[in-house]
Amino acid sequence: MRRDCYTSEILIDVTDVKQYFFCPRIVYFNHVLGYYERTTESEVEGKEVHEELWNKEKRRKTILKKRSLSGYEKIFGLRLYSRRLRLKGILDCLAYKDKEYIPIEYKETNYPGYIPANHKYQLVAYSLLVDETYNTITRYGYIYYSKSDKLAKVKLTIDMKRYVRESVDKIINIIINEYLPPVRTRKSRCINCGYYKICQRV
Repeated sequence: MRRDCYTSEILIDVTDVKQYFFCPRIVYFNHVLGYYERTTESEVEGKEVHEELWNKEKRRKTILKKRSLSGYEKIFGLRLYSRRLRLKGILDCLAYKDKEYIPIEYKETNYPGYIPANHKYQLVAYSLLVDETYNTITRYGYIYYSKSDKLAKVKLTIDMKRYVRESVDKIINIIINEYLPPVRTRKSRCINCGYYKICQRV
C-alpha cells in the first residue's frame, strides 16, 4: 500500500542527497532495510581532518588560503533544517557578509579533475537550506579537496536547485514506498562499494 500521505513528515539528511547521486540504492539500504556501511578507519581519520581544517580556518580571513574573504564572518559545523524542504544537515562552513552567503564543503579526498555529481548536488542541497534559513539567494559555493589542496567553485543555478528539490521527492518516494531503484554508478565501481554484497542479494 502506498503511504504518500506521510511524505510531509519525513525529513531526510543532505547526506542522503549525496548518496542518492552516487547510487540511489544506498538510500534504500539505509532507510528501508536499515543497513549501513560500517564506519571505516579512513572515515574516522576524515572527521579528524575536518576538525583540524575548522580550527585552522577560524583564524583566517580566506577560504583555505585560496580566496580572500576580507570582512566575511564564518560559521563552522552549521546545523540547518527545513520542514518545507524536508531537509536537514550540518554544513562544514558558511561564509557571509551583508546578504551574501557562501556555503563551503570539505572533502578528505583527491580532486578527480571534475566535481562529481554527488558532491555538487550535496552542496546545492545545502544552498537550499541556507537560502531558506537566511532569506537569501546563494549564487555560488566551494568544495575543498584536502588531499589535492584544491578549492573548486560551484555556480548555484535555479535549475540546479530545482533539480535537487525534485530529487528529494524521489528519495522520499524510495523510503515511503520501499522502492528498490536501479544501480546508478558504474559497474566497475560496485566491487569496492561497502554495500556490494547486500546489493547482490536483493
